[in-house]
Amino acid sequence: MLRLSLVRHAEAASTAAGSLDRHRVLTEAGRADAAALGRFLADEGQVPDQVLCSDAVRTVDTAHILLDAAGEARPVVVLDDLYNADPGDVLMLIRENGAAETRHLMVIAHNPAIGALSAMLADRGGQAGAGGVHQFAPGTCAQFAVQALDWDSFDPSHATLRRVLAADGYSKGGG
Repeated sequence: MLRLSLVRHAEAASTAAGSLDRHRVLTEAGRADAAALGRFLADEGQVPDQVLCSDAVRTVDTAHILLDAAGEARPVVVLDDLYNADPGDVLMLIRENGAAETRHLMVIAHNPAIGALSAMLADRGGQAGAGGVHQFAPGTCAQFAVQALDWDSFDPSHATLRRVLAADGYSKGGG
């Protein structure tokens, strides 16, 4: 069984005048939430084996802060195609980039795609309206069990929602 974690990047600052959206940085609260999620996942034994993230500064920073706080070094694959991806694009990128040895894959990207894909996977698994999936705030992580042997054969029908982690839950007390 595989595991898939879909994460919306942590809270980011507004776009500064004259700069690109891709260059938005995390707020202090966003940095704290990314670290809290990393510590929470480490405590739960749920640190991913591999991370796919868009090339936006806020997603790359979320990935590195999360892994640093978890105390783990893992491959982070930066994909510019995740930046403006739709849910179908994200599925394709998972199939194309999930390493054969990866048992737990994390994708860190943007809304609306990451929230829409999480909702679609939950809905296809018969969990329509599953708490938190349809309200994907920054720093939210949806975790799925995946009934597939490898990532290139992953289909939405293979996913079962296990839990949704929101920043206000995993950062309490340790954030």
